[in-house]
Amino acid sequence: MNRWIPRTIWLLVGAAGVYQVLLLVYAVGGRLLYPYDLEWMEGGMLQHALRIQTGHGIYTPPSIDFIPYLYTPLYPALLAVLGEIFGITYTLGRFLSVLSLLGIGATTMTAIAGRRYEHVSKGAAYAGVCVALGLFAAIYPFVEGWYDLVRADTMFLFMATFGIAAAPRWAATGEGIRGHGRTAAVAAILALSFFCKQTGIFYVGLGGAVVLAVDVKRAVTYVIVAGVLGLGLTAAANAASHGWFWVYVSEIHRAHDFNMDRFWKSFGLILWHFRALTIIVGVGLVATAATAIRTRRLPKQCQPLVLWSAAFVVSTVVGAVGWGTEFAHFNAYMPAFLHGAIAAGAALPALAACTQILWGDRPRAEIAALAAPALAGVALAITLVFARWNPTTFVPTAADVAAGDKLIARLRALDGEVWMPSHPWYLVLAGKQPHVHRMGVKDVTARQLHTPQQIIWGLKDALEKHRFSTLVLDDRDLFLELPLAQYYRAALKIPGDERPHVYTGAHVVPDTIWVPAVPATPPPGARMVFDFEQPTWTGWQKNGGAWGDGPVAESQPGQDLVLGATGHRFATSMHGGDASFGRVTSPPFTLDGTRLTVKLGGSTDVSKLRIELWVDQTIVRTAGVPSLSGDALHEVSMDVTQWQGYPATLVLVDDSATGHLDVDDVWVWDH
Repeated sequence: MNRWIPRTIWLLVGAAGVYQVLLLVYAVGGRLLYPYDLEWMEGGMLQHALRIQTGHGIYTPPSIDFIPYLYTPLYPALLAVLGEIFGITYTLGRFLSVLSLLGIGATTMTAIAGRRYEHVSKGAAYAGVCVALGLFAAIYPFVEGWYDLVRADTMFLFMATFGIAAAPRWAATGEGIRGHGRTAAVAAILALSFFCKQTGIFYVGLGGAVVLAVDVKRAVTYVIVAGVLGLGLTAAANAASHGWFWVYVSEIHRAHDFNMDRFWKSFGLILWHFRALTIIVGVGLVATAATAIRTRRLPKQCQPLVLWSAAFVVSTVVGAVGWGTEFAHFNAYMPAFLHGAIAAGAALPALAACTQILWGDRPRAEIAALAAPALAGVALAITLVFARWNPTTFVPTAADVAAGDKLIARLRALDGEVWMPSHPWYLVLAGKQPHVHRMGVKDVTARQLHTPQQIIWGLKDALEKHRFSTLVLDDRDLFLELPLAQYYRAALKIPGDERPHVYTGAHVVPDTIWVPAVPATPPPGARMVFDFEQPTWTGWQKNGGAWGDGPVAESQPGQDLVLGATGHRFATSMHGGDASFGRVTSPPFTLDGTRLTVKLGGSTDVSKLRIELWVDQTIVRTAGVPSLSGDALHEVSMDVTQWQGYPATLVLVDDSATGHLDVDDVWVWDH
């Protein structure tokens, strides 16, 4: 056979994998230096590192100041150590993940194409490496761009993958103490992976099974080292944290809801995402089994396929367990897709070897030895080509950087303590103290019989006493879960050019600024007529159901967040939805000034949604919602000089079947 034919085939197959890797490089390179959250929990991880660095610890009782994520501490601890040299930044955290990606690449190379496997087709082996890395890169969009974050996932994946790759070789080489030392090193790497992420325990078990298959005596060493290191560090961390380490990484973690439907669905999502991958791994295993039965031994060239197929099985179960757990994302599937990709890449040289052995001295043996792996390689290459994706959708823009800069400037200008639950590191960038992350609040209150105020030390006191001058909340934030409206009121919608976007995970953005819910104090020359702080319409006359039983403390179902109200309550005709009708008429009051102001929001149909000022049983003034106001309250002014000193009544009118009206703070001014 012309030697250029197989070379061309493997070059084309490998090129498809390289193409996907280049897409990944583009995306990662465009994100590395982004100075704000790519994913909403990144800043919280930096806060973990800061607490470790400053000696405050992370496994402490849940408080308004800090609640840890439900992870083991290796990643933030390493970030804290390196932060002493380089400073704790987003770039440093992402750089650790990028280094881990490079380590995964190098491990994949040796895992498939290592010299010890004596591949009969080096072209198939190197093409398998490219295909494996390409398949892993192609999953980046599916797992929402999780490879390069300030998160422990990629570092954990590198540790687990490296430990699995090293286990069969290190357990089989070296004599005496040196050999046992290498086995101990594998045990240490995999045991420490648990302290990067709890699912490392599965890979400790897999590593033990591999060592046991290689050398029973060294399996004893493996178990002792993994046990002493894992159990010893766990006991030490638990003792140092007075038991809180185990509470967070195990007890609260296990208290989360587990969805069996998601668990079972995961197997289809993983195994059938790239059908060619799973099929080729299966075909390779069948060919390997046939070859082993015929020759009564496992060919060296097939050992990587067997190892990584086993890892693929374990990681698929790990992914299913991970995604079945409450609050999980598809990053739980990263180990399964990586180890499946390595198994698929390893299938190419394994098929070449099996075909050559099984075909023997028959005619056209060389062609047969090329055809089987080539067909598999082409199938994977086609999969990679059709899996192309646009890396620019994961890369922040210059507008995001500018928006973040403006937001930090706004935060810096705020007086007093500020709580920004979804992005605590933004406060650090603004020179302020960070407080508990929203994820921590969700974690410790999930499935609890007690209220967050009872569980989280200082939370109730901080809210009731208005410890924070300002809350800066995302569009999906704690106001949906905590009774914040009892203590704070949404005051301002953050402008669109001050909202840096996240590009991975939950797509939330900074949305509103909240201030303490205290009644507004009229300035000199003005007096309060109605502040709508009473829970009923006592003294008012009500017709229809639109205005409910009285003013409310928070937005009604189907209503946007009402901005700009003061105190604890405001009036709205949203009771029963936009389709409801109704009017409320105030008790008489004296127009002892020249101007009357009222805050209005809602829909802008002035003919049907309005306030009416009545004097001597006549409508003398009407006002509606300013154009494009929405549920943000804006002050509307009416000149009442002509009726100064007269008794008057105010009527809140909702005659619209498609809109509603929001009202607060009726003041009379003497100027």
